[in-house]
Amino acid sequence: MLVYGSKERNKYTAQNEFAKRMAKSTDKAGEQISPYNAGLRMNTGSSVQDAYRMSFVQGASHVKTAYETYQSENYKIIPDNESGCFDIYSGQGEKIGAFDYADIKIRQDSVTGKQFLISEHGTMSYDATVLDGELKDALQKVMGKEELETETLQGFTLHTHAGTGIQFLIRDGEEGHGGKVLLQSEADVAKYEALEQNYLSKYPNLVHDVNAARIWADLEIKGLAQRTEQGIVQMGYDGMSYNDNSDYKNNWSVFFSENTYKALYEYIQNHRLSMEDMQKFSMWQDIFDSIGSRYERIWSKEEEEQGYLNS
Repeated sequence: MLVYGSKERNKYTAQNEFAKRMAKSTDKAGEQISPYNAGLRMNTGSSVQDAYRMSFVQGASHVKTAYETYQSENYKIIPDNESGCFDIYSGQGEKIGAFDYADIKIRQDSVTGKQFLISEHGTMSYDATVLDGELKDALQKVMGKEELETETLQGFTLHTHAGTGIQFLIRDGEEGHGGKVLLQSEADVAKYEALEQNYLSKYPNLVHDVNAARIWADLEIKGLAQRTEQGIVQMGYDGMSYNDNSDYKNNWSVFFSENTYKALYEYIQNHRLSMEDMQKFSMWQDIFDSIGSRYERIWSKEEEEQGYLNS
């Protein structure tokens, strides 16, 4: 075990850094190439005929992607023809995500048979939703297609949160970076909202509004947060920390490698942890020892002042 002081902890001193980073990473979409300017560059030696042919192809492409807004009973699809993607909203006006035109296809899970719409925007950024019959039909109408292309789901794995039964989708190899929570029914929404209220009522000094509670609920479902009797343990691919609701002097932090997170995540899935003990670093230290993983402990300002690490 390595121990770092306050001058060496860098970004890890902020107890909420993991939650902020995860919340940011789950919402950020990458830049898209506009279909209007794709392929505009031509060789300087091109003939007038070549230029005319290029112009014609571009014009045909422009018409093909000039989609119009469509609304069904439970979905609203708004095309962004300049960026080449659909902004899809639920019937309640909540944004489901931005989906590139090229990603409008059915990805079917070979295990459960469930179908998904996934749009990838680069590392740690993608939008995903369960593709039901209504949304599928709406997309076919918007795009003027009789049916959508279908392929086997690859590169993503469907998981189920043990506590709520809510499913979430994670890109393979990025288990500690985040993922997409999939609310597929009114029962799922009710469980999600109940989890929000749990955070809001149980930890008033740490969770100050519904938006913050929603972030914590999302993180817990994806395996990036654990509730304790007195506070919250937050974790990610590069470390974990504890925030105490009553006394911040009990807080602690540690960071580790991504392989350690994966081993830790697997351990948590296969073992029932005591909420009372989770806030104690000594319990996690025993887990690190049992899975044979290295970690680096970080001194908080309070621990340096008191002269010993919280256990």
